[in-house]
Amino acid sequence: KLYPDLRTFLETAAKDNPRLRLALDAHVSLAFAAGSIINIKSGRQVEIEQRSTGRRIWAADDMAPDPSWPMLAAESVELRPDQPHLAVALGLTHDVSADVRRYCESTLASVGRLLILKPTTGAGAQSVAGGRHAFELADAATHAVRSAMADGKGLVHLFIAAPNAFTFFLGQRQAVLGRVRLYEFDFDGGRGRSYAPALTLPPGLS
Repeated sequence: KLYPDLRTFLETAAKDNPRLRLALDAHVSLAFAAGSIINIKSGRQVEIEQRSTGRRIWAADDMAPDPSWPMLAAESVELRPDQPHLAVALGLTHDVSADVRRYCESTLASVGRLLILKPTTGAGAQSVAGGRHAFELADAATHAVRSAMADGKGLVHLFIAAPNAFTFFLGQRQAVLGRVRLYEFDFDGGRGRSYAPALTLPPGLS
């Protein structure tokens, strides 16, 4: 239900506007979904109101690249070599790998491998410098996931702890990532402080 409504809203907003500003005060899944709608081929320039540490405006072209910015470190963990799916623990603001591994081992029997992606300087609130850095990290994450899923088959299970600007830019690459399922963490404790599946793309995928 949510995805068609979101698509209608964003496509209407983008129809006559080459540059958009989005206030993504939303869950990870909706930030990713927004990116999948206004995707990398949409021809739209997007600014994100990023509010993780104060209100800032991030965009893919908001600053010059800096070689001192943290890059992504990748680690692959074999869980069930005979299973086709890939889980991705993408922790930029905090390390989610232990929680994701526990969830995969207890709940996701079809996940054969866990790909852990985090900044080379360690996860933290300041690990992403701005919009261009978020855009570059999304590009790097996409390449890492595609390399881990070399055969292009199976479902990618995404667990993300990152600024919503990064998640939006990653969502813009959903077509390249293939079939993905996003998960939300139960921070309030109402569902046992674990993960739950939230959105699967493309729409209609069971």
